[in-house]
Amino acid sequence: MSTTLHIPPQLRNADAYVWNNSGGKDSAASLHLWAATATEEMLERTVVLHLDLGDAEWDGVPALAAEQAAAYGLPFEVRRRERGGLLDLVRTRGRWPGPSTPFCRSYLKRDVARKFYTELTNRLAIPGRPAHIVTALGLRAAESPVRRRRPAVAVDRGASSGRRQITTWLPIHQLSTDDVWKTVRASGIPPHPAYQHLPRLSCRLCPFAGRAHLITAARMALDTALDYALVEDEIGQPFRRDLSMAQIIEAAERTDDDPVRALRPCGPGARTGPHRTEGCAA
Repeated sequence: MSTTLHIPPQLRNADAYVWNNSGGKDSAASLHLWAATATEEMLERTVVLHLDLGDAEWDGVPALAAEQAAAYGLPFEVRRRERGGLLDLVRTRGRWPGPSTPFCRSYLKRDVARKFYTELTNRLAIPGRPAHIVTALGLRAAESPVRRRRPAVAVDRGASSGRRQITTWLPIHQLSTDDVWKTVRASGIPPHPAYQHLPRLSCRLCPFAGRAHLITAARMALDTALDYALVEDEIGQPFRRDLSMAQIIEAAERTDDDPVRALRPCGPGARTGPHRTEGCAA
């Protein structure tokens, strides 16, 4: 396993490096390798950016992303969509994101990141030429055929302008999942506890996740699943064409052997009745 990154020559003299950090294993691994590889000058030009997904995000993710940045002495910024989160988008559009319309990524991530690039360009205030900003993403070829086809380095023409050139870099594109976890362990920063039960730290209930993972996530975040079910009823559209949130909740509650009951909160917010919170942590 390599303990450093290969930094392409065209990226070595950028004006700024934006390290996108979701708090997940891939972001953590890429950040650790960047800190081990980059020169002092590069690190001085680096900012870690977390795009906060609001209620769709697992508890503790922004704090973990901040901890990861602080471990390497890097500045940390958080940005969130100003006009609401995922459920607001779903209500406005009258449907859920799907494989052909993943609008959640555009509105909650891409557009928010582009606003940050504008802020950063203004801060840099480079005269006479566009600022060169490298934005690093922890996407890997092993995750999907679509990601396998993505180039490791590419100019983001949609985000670039006369004032800035945005180059997208996938620094761990060829890393295996095994190597990612080895790198995370080497960092010394514990991963998010959701990884004890799920393979990815995406939204709590992601339409692109498999059925089994959605059922597990619904057990871990039953209140969120119930909120999704209410919106499902409100707009008259199922969470997925082949699977409604009501069906996910039913399957989650039908399983007697629930390994994640300890993660459910107790207290005044605990539910009663057919969707009660059971096995609460003390």
